Amino acid sequence: MATHIPPTLSPDAIDTLTELTLILTKFRAAQASARRDASAAGAVGGPSSSSSSIPSHGPNSNAPISTPAPGAVTGTTPLPIPTSNPNSTTAGSFSAKDLPQATDNLKHKLQRARQAVLALPDIGRTITQQEKEIAELEERKRKQVAMLAKIRDEGLQFARLEQSRRDEEGERMVE
Repeated sequence: MATHIPPTLSPDAIDTLTELTLILTKFRAAQASARRDASAAGAVGGPSSSSSSIPSHGPNSNAPISTPAPGAVTGTTPLPIPTSNPNSTTAGSFSAKDLPQATDNLKHKLQRARQAVLALPDIGRTITQQEKEIAELEERKRKQVAMLAKIRDEGLQFARLEQSRRDEEGERMVE
């Protein structure tokens, strides 16, 4: 019983890490930019309110955030290279408000993958049913291996008998 995987269930069709990495990269860059702007404004304008809503990244909040460069390979698929599309969200204007819109494509991809998995044959079978079929298939395989061994042994026995018959005929011809 061969299972054919639908073309919509390819690794690239369900790769979410690449898109998620790109979204997080944009979001982190926007946060880092906002932090730099806030600290520059604090340095120029003197002391300012420190009730910033931007979370720090560990004990050293001034540490650079390491993210993959666009076009870098992160798994099986390279990151998309940003385009100069005016409708696309740039790193400077990306905020938490933009996350739902940015993750829409990701949600749709996961929904399509879920539908493709549900469309696979026998997806509704229980583990017990699958284990029963596996046991039946293993028993069938065991019987086939035994039959092949028996056929091989009978073939070897036949070959030996034929060889001995030829040897006897050869001795008679020599005499």
